[in-house]
Amino acid sequence: MDKQFSLYLDLCRFIAAVVVVLTHLIDFNILAPQFSYLIPTNGRDAVIVFFVLSGLVIFYTANKAPITLSEYITARATRIYSVAVPVLLLAVCVDLIGLQFNPDNYSGLYQYAKLYIYVPFHLAFLGEIWTLSEQPFTVPPYWSLGYEVWYYALFALLFFYRGLKRVILFTVLLLAVGYKLWLLFPIWLAGVLLLWLIENTTPKQWLSWLLFLAPLVLYPLYKFTETDKVMIALGEQIWPFAQLSLGSAAKYGSDYLVCVLFFSHLYGARFVRLNWLMQFQRPITLLASYTFTLYLVHAPVMKTIEHNMTIDANSISTSLAVLALVAMVTYGLGTLTEQRKHLFKPAVKRGVLALKQLVLLLRLGPLLRPNR
Repeated sequence: MDKQFSLYLDLCRFIAAVVVVLTHLIDFNILAPQFSYLIPTNGRDAVIVFFVLSGLVIFYTANKAPITLSEYITARATRIYSVAVPVLLLAVCVDLIGLQFNPDNYSGLYQYAKLYIYVPFHLAFLGEIWTLSEQPFTVPPYWSLGYEVWYYALFALLFFYRGLKRVILFTVLLLAVGYKLWLLFPIWLAGVLLLWLIENTTPKQWLSWLLFLAPLVLYPLYKFTETDKVMIALGEQIWPFAQLSLGSAAKYGSDYLVCVLFFSHLYGARFVRLNWLMQFQRPITLLASYTFTLYLVHAPVMKTIEHNMTIDANSISTSLAVLALVAMVTYGLGTLTEQRKHLFKPAVKRGVLALKQLVLLLRLGPLLRPNR
């Protein structure tokens, strides 16, 4: 992949994570409403950016060198679990301590009554299957992993299998994950399509700049005119199954439009000159390497403050102090996890091997053996 474009993807990824953090600064009552105009509350759109980037990067990594299904599963599981497991465990430990001192402030966290069910449940990313809408403990951003991890699995079935076997396995899993994941799957697949277009087409320079710059103008207009709310309402209106709650997919109408804008922006970004980015290569690469940790851990940090401290939401300095604490926790935890995910790989490999043995034990080997 082109170095400038790869670096720009890293920058987009980090900016998207920061937008999510700033949005939650308001949602978790750490910044007073009168200051909210200073903060772009576009956290949902940032997650759509993550989905597109995920589809692009996964397709690229699967294509760049021969890779087996076991290697693919190991790489994805290592990436996800190296951060998800420590964050969940940290959130549970901190929340259990908080419950001892301020139980009234933790009302609604019914999952703690049955940790033996909900910890495995969330580690299996089942929170968004069909009509379920379960976010783990004090980690609300985890909801998106209930989509993304299953998109990894669906992509693997499309990529590693062929013929009737691919059709059967893909159909079974698609039916298993449910309608909410169906609605947002095209957004993830847009990243796959984007990489294919980048590798197989070359637009004229003027068109590249237009595709790159136009979304930077259209997106603020889209939000300022509140067209996003119109698209969300339209999506809910045309949804034909009133008895099936859209839950976390309720904003799919707006999500599609945001996807189109970001798709255009990234396609143009690949073909315009971004030489200036190379001057900031080291800081961008460093910040991007902590993105996943920042995305997950900021919420339990903020929720812990919200549940256990009386803070002055009218003070900008309070918000800055919270952001500084989020940065410190992200750095500390990320250094031990995201930056050392290779240390988790042996355990993940053993897990993948155990899974393969289970498949053989269940006599599903011939069906699940990939075509290549």
